[in-house]
Amino acid sequence: MPLSQAQDVFNKEKEEAIEWLHNEIGSLRSNRVKPDIILNLQVEAYGTRNQMQSIASVTSSDARTLVISPYDKGTMQAIEKAVTEANLGVQPIVEGMIIRLVFPSLTDEVRKQTLKLLHNKVEEARVRMRQGRDEALRLLKQEREKGDLPEDDFYNGKEELDKMIGDAGKEVDAIVQKKETDIAAI
Repeated sequence: MPLSQAQDVFNKEKEEAIEWLHNEIGSLRSNRVKPDIILNLQVEAYGTRNQMQSIASVTSSDARTLVISPYDKGTMQAIEKAVTEANLGVQPIVEGMIIRLVFPSLTDEVRKQTLKLLHNKVEEARVRMRQGRDEALRLLKQEREKGDLPEDDFYNGKEELDKMIGDAGKEVDAIVQKKETDIAAI
């Protein structure tokens, strides 16, 4: 029973770390601009801060252009201001009821900076997963110290947790490889 609890603790932490990583790297720019870059952008509208996705739809019209269509025309200026202040390297172009963002092609320097940011986010996700493993291991140690978990089961559980962290690392590597390919594409 303690082994399954420890595995559940680790799996929960792993899933949270991977979900966090997906959210974080979704906002990193690759050669093809995706709406994820600005979906979580905070916009001051209706007297509060709202995420972009709650007050406007964001679509890609081509590889370098995003189109923002506010649900309410009254939020146009707030969206324009939020995009300008976000320092995305692009100026919003207001065209009637839409805001168009035309991103420049990535330079080698920007690609290098983006890859560096990506690897920082990945390391943070790995740290989160290791903390989950450590928490699960702490649970096993407590059970062993109480005498509720035999020594062999403790070491088997520790090996299983190490195997799980290795598999999680491979999963993260696959995510990173895909994003690196997107960033490096010309």
